Amino acid sequence: MQSLLLDRKCGRVAPYDFLTTVTESLYSSLRQVDTEARTFPENCHGGAAVNSLALETDEHRYLLSGCADSSFKLWDLKPEKDGDKGDQQHYSAIASMPRRAAHSYGISAVKWWPFDTGLFVTASFDHTVKIWDTNAMEVAHTFDMTSRVYSVALSASTQNQYSAQAVVAVASDQPFIRLLDLRAGSSAHTLPGHKGKTLAVDWHPVRPYLLASGGYDGEGKVWDIRRSESCLCRLDSTKTNERDLQTDWLNLKSESVKAHSGPVNAVLWDEPGTTLYTAGNDDRVRVWDMVATRSPPLNKLVNFGPLTRNKYLQALPLMLSPADETEVQHLLFPSDNGDILVFRVVDGKLVKRLQRISSANATRTASMVYAGPFSVTYFCGTMDGEILIWKGGNRTSEQLFEETSGEYEQLEAKLFGNQSASRAKLYDDPYFRRKECGA
Repeated sequence: MQSLLLDRKCGRVAPYDFLTTVTESLYSSLRQVDTEARTFPENCHGGAAVNSLALETDEHRYLLSGCADSSFKLWDLKPEKDGDKGDQQHYSAIASMPRRAAHSYGISAVKWWPFDTGLFVTASFDHTVKIWDTNAMEVAHTFDMTSRVYSVALSASTQNQYSAQAVVAVASDQPFIRLLDLRAGSSAHTLPGHKGKTLAVDWHPVRPYLLASGGYDGEGKVWDIRRSESCLCRLDSTKTNERDLQTDWLNLKSESVKAHSGPVNAVLWDEPGTTLYTAGNDDRVRVWDMVATRSPPLNKLVNFGPLTRNKYLQALPLMLSPADETEVQHLLFPSDNGDILVFRVVDGKLVKRLQRISSANATRTASMVYAGPFSVTYFCGTMDGEILIWKGGNRTSEQLFEETSGEYEQLEAKLFGNQSASRAKLYDDPYFRRKECGA
């Protein structure tokens, strides 16, 4: 650890590499922000489950929270006072929609329009998807889905600023995925193929025409919405290497193909779109190689251990840490017992088990969102109506990055405190690559 500080002082470690190393170590010290600070008001949603959270990515300032009592709120994450710092920040709702004012049943999902904060989407168990004008806080359009909606995904890919794809994918009680065209204000397409309700959808981050879905039938599918026969491939948990290749190598006609032995309620692409993560009611998390040569997606057999619990028939907020902020990416899994499990995705090793402060009967986490670049901070909505904050270390990585002066011993104390041992272990980790500049 001292050698890392010395390398930085001598210029052998670039500032960005130093920042990623520090950020990596903060994941092992994630903790709940002290409840006495009351960053969000206590019981801020009146005991109703916070089913969904969404943070816009332009400023990382405005947070949407949608609840099981059909209400939602818009929060301003800028401190109320300029003097507020660290854990003493206090956030307030700048707009809210009372229960049953817009939706008649619980809100299942809220999403920001990816390109600006002027529009957002809410989905509900009242069979509707609503498009909102943020400035007026009014409904611009309502889609009638004729069944309960579990999950929605907005296509965030664009070739240029004039060709953004304005399509919303919807998973509902129906055995097909609905695609909504925001420009036309109508349902543009359906993707049939699941047996039973669909629970989760996620657009490919690079190719805007690819969509992953998970259903009650235990199947995971990848769709190409440009094709008349849209199903591109099916995930098969038994395919673990290329020697398992069969004639039907995309698994399109096989009857017994399953991604999980229970309903699939989470699908998540990594940032380059080469790996897909799924979670099911069989208490398993599976990692799929989506670019294996001449074969269907391969199950990489990553073992995340026996602690994962996932039995609810609702979309699970599975989350990946940003790939460019750490040497090894992390997966956050909200278990049914109320804990949030932090794993390394490369080998499934448990890094941290997050448990709520002074809560004997902690309810599960229903929603999660990342606070912003290099913040190592997560906002989490719970089933008992709270919004909790989990934060790594005692100092933000931005403060660590800006720290450039002081004596060697003082700098060491400020950066690492009592965490020297855990950070020093990074050099012994076989998956941690130490980068040196000028070498």
